[in-house]
Amino acid sequence: MAGRKQHFIPRHFLKEFVIPDGSDKLWMYRRGLPDPKPVSRDDAAAKRDFYSKPATTGAPTLDDLITEYEKELKFRVEEARDVPVGETLHAHLISEIVAHLTMRAAYLREFIDAGASELVSSIDILIHRPTELLEGLELPKHRVPSKFEAMAIQQFEQHLLSSLTNVTPKAIVRLLYQAIREDYDLLQKAASEEFSALMERFQGEFRTMPQSVHVQVLGKDLVPAPRKAMLEEFQWRIVDFPSGDAVLPDCVAIAEDAEGWGPYMLAEHKSMTRVVIPLTPSKLAVGSAANDREEVTEIYNQIARDSCFTFYLTNRREEVPGTHLAELGGPARAKIAGITSSALRGAVEEFVGDGSNAPKKETQPVTWTDLSAGEGYSYSVSFKDFGDEAYAQKIAQCLNETVKAFGGHLPIHRLDGITFAIDYAAALQEIDRGLGVGRGIDPSAGANPNGVAMPLAVRRDDGIKTHVVLRGYLAEQLISEDETQSIEAISVICYCLGTVAFNALVEGKFPGTLLSSYPDPYEGWLYRYNDTLPATYFSTRLVASNMETLEFYSEQAHLQLEQMISVTKDAHAQYHEEGDHERFFEICAAHVSGFMTAMARFFAARASMIGPQRPNGILDRTLTQLELLKWSKLFEEDLAAFDRRVEDWANFDEVFFLNRHFERLLFEVGVLPDQMNDGALYVHTSGEHRLSSRSGTKRLL
Repeated sequence: MAGRKQHFIPRHFLKEFVIPDGSDKLWMYRRGLPDPKPVSRDDAAAKRDFYSKPATTGAPTLDDLITEYEKELKFRVEEARDVPVGETLHAHLISEIVAHLTMRAAYLREFIDAGASELVSSIDILIHRPTELLEGLELPKHRVPSKFEAMAIQQFEQHLLSSLTNVTPKAIVRLLYQAIREDYDLLQKAASEEFSALMERFQGEFRTMPQSVHVQVLGKDLVPAPRKAMLEEFQWRIVDFPSGDAVLPDCVAIAEDAEGWGPYMLAEHKSMTRVVIPLTPSKLAVGSAANDREEVTEIYNQIARDSCFTFYLTNRREEVPGTHLAELGGPARAKIAGITSSALRGAVEEFVGDGSNAPKKETQPVTWTDLSAGEGYSYSVSFKDFGDEAYAQKIAQCLNETVKAFGGHLPIHRLDGITFAIDYAAALQEIDRGLGVGRGIDPSAGANPNGVAMPLAVRRDDGIKTHVVLRGYLAEQLISEDETQSIEAISVICYCLGTVAFNALVEGKFPGTLLSSYPDPYEGWLYRYNDTLPATYFSTRLVASNMETLEFYSEQAHLQLEQMISVTKDAHAQYHEEGDHERFFEICAAHVSGFMTAMARFFAARASMIGPQRPNGILDRTLTQLELLKWSKLFEEDLAAFDRRVEDWANFDEVFFLNRHFERLLFEVGVLPDQMNDGALYVHTSGEHRLSSRSGTKRLL
C-alpha cells in the first residue's frame, strides 16, 4: 500500500542527486526562498496525497498504481544509468522514462494551475482594459463580425422575434452591433459584473481543476504513447557532464524547439530538435535529431534553471543572488502567460475575424510615394462668365504658384482643371463629368447654401480625375493685396487640392471605383450619399484651423442638425399624409448626409487645430439632449482612425463604416434601409420621429 507522502519525482531517481556527505539530502533552490536549503530525499519533490487519498474500498488508488509501476521503472532507470558515457541509449528505454517522469511531475499541475489563473487574469483584462490584451486588434467598423451576426440571428429565430417585424434580422443586427460599439462602456460594465459573478461561482472549480485534470491524464496512461513514440524518433546518447553537478529541474527534462530551450512539457513537438534529461550529476541523456549533443554540457545547468517553475535540486551548494531565487520560474511563467493571452486573443480574432460576410478581395496598399506624376502634368484654368485674357493670365500665374507649392507635398497630377464662375450653380451643372456620369449637383444642399468651392470627380480617357469649381470672387481674393483675403482664397484652393490628392490615392488603389457602381448593391446604395465624405475630412484636416474656424464649423454642424430635424420631421408628417415613400427617403437621406458632412468638417478642423481647445458648448449640449453625444464621439473616432491609416487602406469595403453611421442616424429620423431576402433594396418607415420626440428637442427648433 502506498503512503500519503507521494513523490512526483521518484525517490529512486533522486538518489543519485543527493549531497555526497551521507546525509541523504539534496540542495533545494526554491522560488521565493532567500537561500538554498538542504532537504531530505523523503521530503524532496513530494506532497501529501498528491495523486490520491487512501482508498476507502479495496480498489487501488492512482498512487497505488504509480507505486506498483515504479518497481519496473526503477530497473529501467538503473539500466539507463549503467550505459557508459559516449554510448548509445535504446530509444524505447529512455523514451519511456522521459514520457513518464515529465507527465507525473508537479510541473504539469502547476502549469495547468498557472494557465487557469492567467486565463482568468486575461479575461479580466479583456473586460476592464481590453487595449492591453488586444493591442492593434479592433472590432470591424464597416461590417458586423460574421460569428456575432450568426449568433444574434440564431437568437432572433429561436425566440421568434423575426415574426414580429418585416425588417430582416441582418438589418436589426447591424443596428444592434452599432449600438454595442457606441455604448461599449455600458456593455463593458455589464460584462464585468457578469464575469465577477461567474468567477465567484467557479472559484472552487478553478482551485481543484489542476489536480483533477492531472489525475485524469495519469489515470488514463502512466506513459503517454504519443509522447513516447515522438521521443523514440530521436537518437539518444549518454553525454558526460564533467563538473559533476548537473541540476535536476522540477520539469525533469528540457527540450529545444524553434523558440529555444525550455521545459520539455512546453516544447512545440513539430519543431523540437533536442531533449535532455539528467540521469546523474555527471551523466546527461541527450536525444537529438542531428547528432549535435556535445555543446549541451556548456549550457545545460543554466537552461535547466531557466526552465524550472518552482524549484531545482542539486548535490552541490552554490551562492546565488536573492533575486535569482525570487525570479525562478520567470521564463516558464512568461511562456504560459504568452500561450494563454495568445489563445484568448486568437479566440477573439476568430470571433471578430473574416467570415462568410467578410470582404473577399484586397489590394496591395498604395501610398502617397507610390503615386507619380510621370513626366509632369497639365490642367486647365477657365473663367466661365467673367474676365478677359489678361485677367485670366494673371489669375492663372498666381494659381499655379499655389498648385505647385501644394504639389510638392501631395500628388495632384490627376487635377483635371479649375473653373471660376460667378454663376456657381450653373458652372457646376455644366461641367462635363464624362461618359456615364449622370448624377446632378445641388450647390445649395445642406445648411450653408453659399458654398464657395466644389471638387468633382470626372471620368476622362486616362482614368478618374478631379475638376474644381470655385466662386468667381475667389479669383479676385487670390490676387488681392489684402493678405487676409489672399490667405483665405489659398486656403479654399488647398482644401480642394486635398480632395484632388485623396481622389488620386483612391484611383491608385482602386482604379475606376470613384464613379462606378459597387459590387454590393446595398452598400453601394447607401455609400453614394456619403462618398465624398472621406475626402472632405481629409482635405479639411490639411488646412490648419484656428478657434474662429472651429467655432464656425461647430455652428454649421449645429445649424445642419437643427435643419435635419426640422425638415425630416415635416417630411415624416407629409409622408403619412401622401405616402410618397421614395421622396420621404430621399429627403431624410440628403439631410442626414448633410449633417454627417458638417460633423466631419468640424471633427477634422478640431483634429488639425493647433493650440488650446475648449468644450464645444451648444453643439455638445444639443447632442447630449438628443442622445447623440456617444454617437458623435464614435463617429469622430472612426473618421480619425480611417484617415490615420489611409495609406494602408487596401480593402475598399472598409469605407463602408460610413454606412453604419448613416443607418444609425436614418433610424433616428424614422427610416431604416434594408436589403430583403430576395436581394431587393427596401426602406422601412417608422411611426415615430425619434429625434423630435426626445426631451428638450422642441426648445432646439
